[in-house]
Amino acid sequence: METPVFRNVKVKDGLSIIPEDGIRTVKDLIRRSAAKFGSNPAFGSRTEIQAHFKDGPPDANGNKKQLIISELSPYKFISYIEYEKLVTAIGLGLVSLGLTPSQDKICMWAQTSASWLSTFHGAASQSIAIVTAYSNLGLSGLQHAIESTDSVAIFVDSSSIARLALTLDAVPALRLVVYKNDTRISGDAIQKFKQDFSHVKFIEFDELVSLGRSAAATPEPHSPSPDDICAIMYTSGSTGNPKGVPLRHKNIVAAVSGWNITWGGHFDSNDVVLAYLPLAHIMEFISEHGFLYWGVPMGYGTPRTLFDHSVQNCKGDLTELRPTYMIGVPAIWVSARKFIVASIGAYPPDKQTAFWDALREKQKAFEEGAVFPCEREAAFSGHTQEFISFSLAPITGCFGMTETCGTGAMMDPTQWHTGSLGGLSGCVEAKLIDYEEAGYHASSSPPEGELCIRGASVVDSYWRNEDETSKAFTEDGWPKTGDIGRFDEHGALWIIDRKKNLVKNPNGQYIALEKLEALYRSAPVVANVCIYAESTRVKPTAIIIPIEPVLNKLLQSSAGTESGLSETAEAQRLVLKQLQEKAREYDLPSLEVVEAVVLSPLKEWDVTNGMTTAVGKLKRRAILEYHQQSIDEVRK
Repeated sequence: METPVFRNVKVKDGLSIIPEDGIRTVKDLIRRSAAKFGSNPAFGSRTEIQAHFKDGPPDANGNKKQLIISELSPYKFISYIEYEKLVTAIGLGLVSLGLTPSQDKICMWAQTSASWLSTFHGAASQSIAIVTAYSNLGLSGLQHAIESTDSVAIFVDSSSIARLALTLDAVPALRLVVYKNDTRISGDAIQKFKQDFSHVKFIEFDELVSLGRSAAATPEPHSPSPDDICAIMYTSGSTGNPKGVPLRHKNIVAAVSGWNITWGGHFDSNDVVLAYLPLAHIMEFISEHGFLYWGVPMGYGTPRTLFDHSVQNCKGDLTELRPTYMIGVPAIWVSARKFIVASIGAYPPDKQTAFWDALREKQKAFEEGAVFPCEREAAFSGHTQEFISFSLAPITGCFGMTETCGTGAMMDPTQWHTGSLGGLSGCVEAKLIDYEEAGYHASSSPPEGELCIRGASVVDSYWRNEDETSKAFTEDGWPKTGDIGRFDEHGALWIIDRKKNLVKNPNGQYIALEKLEALYRSAPVVANVCIYAESTRVKPTAIIIPIEPVLNKLLQSSAGTESGLSETAEAQRLVLKQLQEKAREYDLPSLEVVEAVVLSPLKEWDVTNGMTTAVGKLKRRAILEYHQQSIDEVRK
């Protein structure tokens, strides 16, 4: 059984496919912004003046990691007119270097920057597709992305050229390296790479721009059509190998139109956005196109330079830019909440009391005047959303996937409430289909089931992967998301589970891992959590990265996890007690109350130790394998 089809009420008579007449490709989008916003500031960047190096804390094996502390210039912006000229020059430069429109591809293996986006736009202006790869992707993954897409060029940060050189012989089709220069590599080193790989042309980004500008009088050889592929984006690969998702110009344009219907009236050129998430992530990628359409200036930063304490002799990106908007994934906001709580914990008792009293009053005032009810069943917990919204600035939720070009559901800021993800984007429609095995039914009230989405922003296949393509679509052509959704009485979407994260216990009951992680993550002692459940145990186990100061306070001891404290039975008992108290607070059924705790010896789970994807999603198999012995011990 399935629900009727849901749409945003603003597009009940037909889905949106373009934001306005005349915009059918990414190139049209850039031209329109240049014509409308002209000399307004568009894109801002900071230059690294100097890189400072110091030893970081030791890892679990006692090895010290060298930290790079950047000293940065103030932001320097270019206008929309200047940006269009830059993009045109890059496109012509790529063609001048022998890239063939509608055939050749350029792999993007670099950190988020204005150069990254302009290189994509330059390639797209000549119908040259890009292939995205996260900047911290391993060499085997990079080689797979290059080979599977027949990429002939690559855009990299110069600091990554040495790593790239390790795989150049394995990808003989690669003939062009465009590198973004910085202070961390010498001209002699670049010259050495050129000598060692004479079959590959190395060109600095500014040289590419100059080459294109000298060819500006040449007629443009190829302008894109709406059906041309402009990007092949690889999913983050939290389970299994990443899948390539081919995005066409029409998909991106439709996505911008969908975003515009919900959020278009809330931004203008007086705002400023801090762009720092990986552009290889669809949320950052499509949001930057939305801000380009709205004329909102964007300043580029990085996760390691956001704060004043993470840079040297300068301000952090947040303080320097003073953005009015930021885009973030749940892991970012959970980390922000933990940082604030830890900071408040260092205040004198009277100031701590004043903070929490003020927060409760603000929450009470909201709840008494709220139009919508609050619930606590989203993968991004309402507790964290409320905390950040009431202590810093409102967080509005949205839902999207690479396969839907970042569209799905979006919360209208004028209809703010916790937990849900808002109404559907204006470019898509959706329905729910029964997932009977786990007890989700489209006929229930409110309706629940696997979410299926279609529309002009949604792709129709995976890149050269017929098996995955056939699995991803229903018999009548609806793409399946793999997420379990619910539509409330206001038409707002809730994501309440994910099929791959549902585990059946011996009693035939399902345990929703992501839901429990979102709830237990709000415990004061938890920095991160991975819930583990299996078919032979009735209740789950929690693998925890603890917040050391909080854990130390619980134990009333100065010792930290480095001295083995995390392995003590007393530490496990206290953390388990706190998690079970949190379970009672949320009135969880018995099967969702954790029965045991493993305290991880790792300081954090991140992409460098292989425990998360580039955007912070847990790699469950890797976490389980690393902690398996400890899990077996606590569950004896």
